[in-house]
Amino acid sequence: MVRVTVANRHSFIGGKCDDFKEQTDPLVAQPVGDNKHAEPRLAMTAALSASGPHPSLGDEARVFDRLVGTWDCDYTFYAEDGSATHASGELRFGWIIDGRALQDIWIRYPRKGADERSIGTSVRFFDNKLKMWRVVFVGPEHGVLITVQGGVEGNRIVLRGVDDHGSSLRWSFNDIQPNSFIWRGEASRDVGKTWRLEEEHHMRRRGGAQAFIGASATIAAGKSRSAIAFEQLTSLVGEWKGVKDGAKMKLVYTLTADGSALMEEFRPEKGPVMITMFTVNEDRLIATHYCSAGNQPQMTTEAITEPNTKRLAFSLVRVTGLTTPEDWHNTGLVVLREDKDHLTQEWTYQFKGETGKTVFHFVRER
Repeated sequence: MVRVTVANRHSFIGGKCDDFKEQTDPLVAQPVGDNKHAEPRLAMTAALSASGPHPSLGDEARVFDRLVGTWDCDYTFYAEDGSATHASGELRFGWIIDGRALQDIWIRYPRKGADERSIGTSVRFFDNKLKMWRVVFVGPEHGVLITVQGGVEGNRIVLRGVDDHGSSLRWSFNDIQPNSFIWRGEASRDVGKTWRLEEEHHMRRRGGAQAFIGASATIAAGKSRSAIAFEQLTSLVGEWKGVKDGAKMKLVYTLTADGSALMEEFRPEKGPVMITMFTVNEDRLIATHYCSAGNQPQMTTEAITEPNTKRLAFSLVRVTGLTTPEDWHNTGLVVLREDKDHLTQEWTYQFKGETGKTVFHFVRER
C-alpha cells in the first residue's frame, strides 16, 4: 500500500515515488525476498511450530501445556522507590520443534505517541538430565539475555537464575486457572535472603475460558482454525475513519464472493482508492493488496494456532506487477482489532533497498 509518506515535506499518496524522502516513521529491519520476492522466513516459522507436545515429555508436558494460547496482559513494573508503571499487551504460548520445546512471545503495546511495540521471547524445554525446565529469554530491544531453570513447586511454577548484574532472579507463575494466572518477577541482591518484587503481570486468556472452549469445540466439529480466524476478521465489516499526518482517510470492509472473501477499500480524502482482499488458504489467511503503485503484494499469516487472536500478522510471499525489484512495494501487514470500535494497521514496505513502517489508527463510524 502506498500509504501516507513524506516527499519533500508534503503528504503524498500514490503516484510515482521518485521524490521519495526518508519518512518520519521509524525504519525497521524487514526481511524481503530474493528476486522472486519469496519470504524465506515464512517456511522456517511454519516448520518451527508444532500442534502439541512430543510424547517423550510424558506428564512434564502438562506443566506449560495449560498455558498454550493467547493471553491479554496487564503489566506492572515496580521501581526501587516502589512506584509502579502500567502497560497493556499480550502473551502468546505455543509448542515448537516437533513438540520438544515451547516458545512464548511477550508483547507490550506501543506507549502513547509511539509506533513501536516492545517484544521479547522465551524458549523453554525440559532437560531430562537435570530433571528441570530450562528457559532462555531474549529481549533484543534492551540487549537482554537471561537463563533460568526450575519447575513445579506446590501449585506454582518457579524458575530461578541470575541477571546481568549478578542479582538472583525468581520468576513464578501463580494462581494458575484455566483462563487466568499471575506472573511475578523478583530479584535479590543478598543471595536470596530478601526479595524485591520488580514485575507483576496479570494474564487473562483471550476471549475467556468459554470462548477458548467454544473455539476448541468448533475445531473438533470440523471447522479449521483459519476459518474461525477469518470469521473473527469479518467483524470489521462496515466503515472506519482515521487521520494520518493531517490527511483524512476511510476504510470500508465488505464481505463478498458468497462470504469467502473480505474486501477492504482504502479511501484517502485525496488520492486513489486501493483494495486489499482477505481470504483463507488451508491453515493460513492471505492478504492480497492491489496498490496504486501498480503492484500486487500477496502476504500470508503463519499457520493459525489461536483462532480468537485479535492480532494477525501477514508477511510477504510474492509480489506481481513490479518493473524492477527496487520498485516501491509493501512487505507486510499487521491488523490489530483492539476492540469492536478501534483498529490499528501496521504496513511495512521496501523502496530502493530501504525499509520502513507506517502505522494507522482507525475508529468505527456509527
